Amino acid sequence: MMQSVLMPLLLVLLGTATAHVLNAASAPAAGASRFVSAVMLGSRGSVTSGMYGAALTQTQMPVAARMIRMQEGSGEEKAEAPLTPTEAKEAAGDEYKTPKMEEAEAEARVEESKEELIDMGMEEVDAEEGAIAKEALKAEVSQGLLGPRPDKAVVGEILLALEARNPTRSPATSPLLNGRYKIVYASGASPGLKAVQLLLKASQSAPKSPSGADLLDVDEVFVTFRPSQPRVEATVRTRFLSFDNTLKLTSKVEAESAVRLVETYDSAESESLSIRLPFQSPVQYKRSLLVSYLDEELLVVRDALGRPDVLMRVDDVQTGPTTVVDEEIIEDPLYDSAPGAS
Repeated sequence: MMQSVLMPLLLVLLGTATAHVLNAASAPAAGASRFVSAVMLGSRGSVTSGMYGAALTQTQMPVAARMIRMQEGSGEEKAEAPLTPTEAKEAAGDEYKTPKMEEAEAEARVEESKEELIDMGMEEVDAEEGAIAKEALKAEVSQGLLGPRPDKAVVGEILLALEARNPTRSPATSPLLNGRYKIVYASGASPGLKAVQLLLKASQSAPKSPSGADLLDVDEVFVTFRPSQPRVEATVRTRFLSFDNTLKLTSKVEAESAVRLVETYDSAESESLSIRLPFQSPVQYKRSLLVSYLDEELLVVRDALGRPDVLMRVDDVQTGPTTVVDEEIIEDPLYDSAPGAS
């Protein structure tokens, strides 16, 4: 009799559980949790515990697992939770930047751009000021050594502005140094300059000839820089009555740094008299010179005491160390790639 009672009950319970399984399979979005709850509870909670509930739960657990996998693979998009700052930092590694860091970098880039624009503007201003200073200096010394002596303070002020904008790097070793110049301003105290100044004073104070001509006439002083030693040759033409003469002073010049030269007198010569006097110990003269400005037109040198001499180029600037003549390349005597070499 007990079996006759239990069998119908068991059939009812199994039918109810099967219905719930079919309902759960037809709606995977409901989730495995609802399916497990249905199996556990049975029909309207008719079985909530006991060996049948436990047995059904254990039997249907693989089904629940399959339902979970079905739900995950159903193609439904899930919203991903945002990363925390710590997770974001770990994911980015060394390239991680906080919003403040990115903002600071953006500001730094803006400031860098501003500085570049300012530098470009300053370069243009410097070029303009350099050109103005150069023209002012040329106007002050335009009459050279033969004209009235310009104001020393004015020339000094202009030179300070000009030398600060020297366009030639390493002027003492630059090939641009080679060439022929005219001395237009001299304040140094070398024996050669002193001799020229004495001649100029003598020509200005000498009496006139009966015809009204000068008894002593002194021309401009020219200086030539060459690549071979003796590198420097200074020349001045004189005329006494009708007697013309050219005086020459040659010097050896060595570059000791990018801006410093050492000049050593080599000899003095009179062309008309055919006299050459070499300078040797103990009468040898030596001095240091600083090339403070050099471009295609002007050369400014200072002695050890800072006294400036201004020279203006009188020949055309060569663009290279060689010259082409009749399809043959020959060396230009005024230019080389290593000025100052012996």
